[in-house]
Amino acid sequence: MRVLMKCSVVLALLLLPGGYAIADVDLVTIPRREGTQLTIYNSEDLTMVREHRLLTVKQGINRIQFSWANTLIDPTSIEFRILDHQDQVDLIDTTFPAGRNDALQWNIRSDMAGKIPVEIRYFTSGITWRATYVGIANQDETRLQLTGYVRVENGSGELYDNAQTRLVVGTINLVEKIADLAQRPAPGDECHPVPTDTPAREMPQVSSEALLGAIADAESAPEAPKQVIKQGLSEYFLFTIDGREDIKEGEPKRLVSLKAADVPLECLYKLTDRDGGTRFTKFYRFKNAKLCNDDGSEKNLSDMENLGVSPLPDGMVQLFSEYANQDLAYVGGTATKYVPIDDRVEVNVGPDNNITIIRREKDRQIANVVARQYQRRVDDQFVLYYDLIDYDETVFYEEEIVSGKTVDVNVELERHFDANVVLWADDAAPADWNSQEPGAYVDLHEIPGRKESVDQNHVKYFLKLKPGEKQLVKYSVTYKRRKVEPELNQERRREPL
Repeated sequence: MRVLMKCSVVLALLLLPGGYAIADVDLVTIPRREGTQLTIYNSEDLTMVREHRLLTVKQGINRIQFSWANTLIDPTSIEFRILDHQDQVDLIDTTFPAGRNDALQWNIRSDMAGKIPVEIRYFTSGITWRATYVGIANQDETRLQLTGYVRVENGSGELYDNAQTRLVVGTINLVEKIADLAQRPAPGDECHPVPTDTPAREMPQVSSEALLGAIADAESAPEAPKQVIKQGLSEYFLFTIDGREDIKEGEPKRLVSLKAADVPLECLYKLTDRDGGTRFTKFYRFKNAKLCNDDGSEKNLSDMENLGVSPLPDGMVQLFSEYANQDLAYVGGTATKYVPIDDRVEVNVGPDNNITIIRREKDRQIANVVARQYQRRVDDQFVLYYDLIDYDETVFYEEEIVSGKTVDVNVELERHFDANVVLWADDAAPADWNSQEPGAYVDLHEIPGRKESVDQNHVKYFLKLKPGEKQLVKYSVTYKRRKVEPELNQERRREPL
């Protein structure tokens, strides 16, 4: 039975079946938790709490008190569920002590005496989490041991013992903040009806009650621990951390969320004009994809030991390299955003002087000049003007790249051009190569390997270099200048009439 916070039911003299009156029932507090589950969001100050408790009831009417003084619990989201013996135990109503906004009472009628499992669910604020990742590369920089951690901080005012922690990655847009709802005044006599279901397309914002219901509905079906839940205009990913921990107030807790071994690691050397374009920078790259055996088949691993099972939450990635004596050296780190399944993570390891480059401008040519010469009468004299209308300027480059590495390396070079780029990358020229539109017409088609446009001003080409290898790369760029440099006659040479 699902019960949201409703109005107080005042039945002062009403006798219940079996001859019991509410006024005659002893008030007891809710027993200690048997287990807790925390579902913590990182886009909002929001945590869903599920408490499992073993409630001792007697035959007849039982009045149970639940209080949340000095905490950030949202009282509008509290739910009470009876998990067993529903045919013998029934929740009659929910009432509030007069003048209090930090407690409520559940009145329960039972046809049996004994213990029954119950669940209490609600939202609270003040609990946050953030992710970090630590990777250790082997000596030949081909494999990575990756460990993911989650740091949970509890400032909710409540201790959650024996808690299973689940994390939600994604964005939601709540109508009201949970921290504000926790400060609401004590309920009066007005009624607060249970919200009705609203189609997602009509609900750009999500109430705490609707979100709680969406999670409950999603979890009612037998699903794997990792699943996607959609509610309103929000899409987010939910996953569970193995084990249980005490999440104490004011004491941060670090939990292991991932422990993957033998993650394929790639070393990449990049050069770009964005930072000067004179030296290479080394990067470590790995992919958030399921780990495979040498034959390409997927390894039989638990979710905790694998990648590609869920997106990686945004966090800090720190990488180390292992020496022969098993000492570790810090090589670099980066803050990474949400990493979808099958997407890549790149970490800047720093400049590398073992790969060098020399760029030479071999030639520069001007062609297809279109100019205009005309005279204009000024003060009884003709002034001669020259306007340069169109011309093509072609620059020929040669780049000498030398690898001083002892292993094969992949290099990536990005070059900037100061006009909109038209790229000739393959054997056949692009359809607009002979266009007369202004722009930078970049000819890379004779360079072996992959070439690509990055944006309107940048292109990339990729090379593989063997140990000690030197490669000469030649390419050209033709700038098609249009409607430029009017009035080149700045001296305004004159002729008599």
